[in-house]
Amino acid sequence: MGLSVWAGTLALALALAYVTVTVGLHHGAADTRRPADVDTPSPARPGLTQIQVTDPADHRAYGVYVWRPDVPETRKLPVLYFLHGVPSDPKTLVDDEGLARQVAAYVAHGGTPFVLAVPDGNGSHHDDTEWANAVDGSDRIEDRLLNEVIPAVEGRHHRDAAHRAIGGFSMGGYGSMNLALRHPDVFGSVTSISGYFHVDDPSHMFAEKDAVIAANRPDQNLATARRLRIFLSAAESEDNDVVKGEPQRFKKLLDTAGVPAVLDVRPGEHDWDYVRSVLPDAFGFLAQGWTKAGAPGPVRDSPSPTGSPQ
Repeated sequence: MGLSVWAGTLALALALAYVTVTVGLHHGAADTRRPADVDTPSPARPGLTQIQVTDPADHRAYGVYVWRPDVPETRKLPVLYFLHGVPSDPKTLVDDEGLARQVAAYVAHGGTPFVLAVPDGNGSHHDDTEWANAVDGSDRIEDRLLNEVIPAVEGRHHRDAAHRAIGGFSMGGYGSMNLALRHPDVFGSVTSISGYFHVDDPSHMFAEKDAVIAANRPDQNLATARRLRIFLSAAESEDNDVVKGEPQRFKKLLDTAGVPAVLDVRPGEHDWDYVRSVLPDAFGFLAQGWTKAGAPGPVRDSPSPTGSPQ
């Protein structure tokens, strides 16, 4: 065999070998790849952590406290987004008021496990954001929650509305109901604790524009309410003029519209002692819906949220 013929034969053999190996590698990768819609558990860290999201308006970083139970992270593990009032922030709810500790205790004592997410509703241009988008675009709290916080908390285990709830206290009680009514495809349940259901806008997020105000009044936007599971609570000694009598008034509006809702009225004032007394019943209300939707069952010895968030 001549040298040129031998070289050509060797080159052909090497090319065939390369094709064989390459096809084999691709074939193996295809065999081990999971379909995109398979809900596989992820190694999400149980306990309390802190993540950061970037605001779509001012491009600053805002913290979100997240508490996770020690169970597999799947699309059927519910998430509760809990909104703070004003003035406040996520750190106050978690560190000072003990919200994450109360969730951990609820789960550890047999409650349906769920993820707690406490986002930041403060802005850079308005002292009181109402968990909304400012008309001038300077603060976009609603967009931050929907487009930044939820994807960051849920990752590849995107929940459906049946496994995602929203709740809050005071301004957060208003914000949770307003956002739930505006986005019933996102949130399936809402727990409004000492909330109000008209517009109270001292920082002029809505710029006194009638159309924008009307679009953000829960008491005038009940068309989507029947798609939600609704829990309202009122303190018997409510002393906040914006809130006083509001849960009772809103419940009557829901009754007139034929929308089922739970109204819990108990002793208390406009403070976190009252909120802490309500939370176990609010969690139990949410759990009823989550159980019907196939949420994971109770666990024991859930991790404590103590320690420094990462």
